Amino acid sequence: MPDRSWFVVRNGKQDGPFSDQRLREMIAGGAVKADALLWCEGMTTWTAASAIPGLMSASQRASAMPPALGPAPGADPDSLFTTIRAWPLFGRFILIAISYFLVIPLPWAATSFLRWLVDHIQLPRGRATFAGRAGDIWYVFVLYALCLYGGGLAGNFLDPQSSNPLIGGVIVILTIPITAFCALIFWRWFFAKVTWQGQTAPLQFTGSYWALLGWLALLIVSIVTIVGWAWVYTAWFRWMCRHVTGSSKQLIFRASGWSYLWRTVVFQWATIAMAATVVLLVLLPWLMRWYVRWKVSQFSLVEQA
Repeated sequence: MPDRSWFVVRNGKQDGPFSDQRLREMIAGGAVKADALLWCEGMTTWTAASAIPGLMSASQRASAMPPALGPAPGADPDSLFTTIRAWPLFGRFILIAISYFLVIPLPWAATSFLRWLVDHIQLPRGRATFAGRAGDIWYVFVLYALCLYGGGLAGNFLDPQSSNPLIGGVIVILTIPITAFCALIFWRWFFAKVTWQGQTAPLQFTGSYWALLGWLALLIVSIVTIVGWAWVYTAWFRWMCRHVTGSSKQLIFRASGWSYLWRTVVFQWATIAMAATVVLLVLLPWLMRWYVRWKVSQFSLVEQA
């Protein structure tokens, strides 16, 4: 049999190619563990090292594999779930907030957060990894941050005496086409850098620019209805899931508009109350974890129809 060339995803990065002998040396030395995703020519999917016949011994599989985890009792067996802890999540949120304000560090902070988050998301039967790097689309993060609070800064600059929020609002609306462009590039990059066992090809986000622009416009209009934005968000998430291709399974979003509405309102108002009360501020990391865990659990991987 000719020597195969192996590619390995570990620590969120793709390495290779490696020969059969070199791969076995890496396994013996602990550099490649049982849950590392491998691929070589002739394979249709990235596959965990422990699932490739003849590659690892029983003792290597037993010593390298982490304890099996699963969703909470009674949860949908196809749903995603996360093992994130409260304080690491809170610390990374603070880092992201500071990076938005400073703009320049945002690509590194955001990419690091995404790698950490994906690494802590458990799939129904396996794990995912994220191989994106800050330099891939650094300009998108910078441009998005400028658009995010550019409206407020522009309003104060153009009308410093009255600080009319209407001017800032108009600027924000004018930046929607740029925001849609940033969203399109981001989601294409994000899904292309995610790998999991069961993929049949690199993941792709096939949504169009004009559709994203329409969703953003609809979201702004829905804010006038006070509560309608929650239904727009859930429909938007379902549309995005339908446009993720390249896997033998389909990603879906199951949350209803009502469930998204009340949890988001509780999270936002409780965050404001805790931030205003020093005694309750210590509870904020657990509130944040509750909200993120729920949102992750609303995504599922199911067999293609």
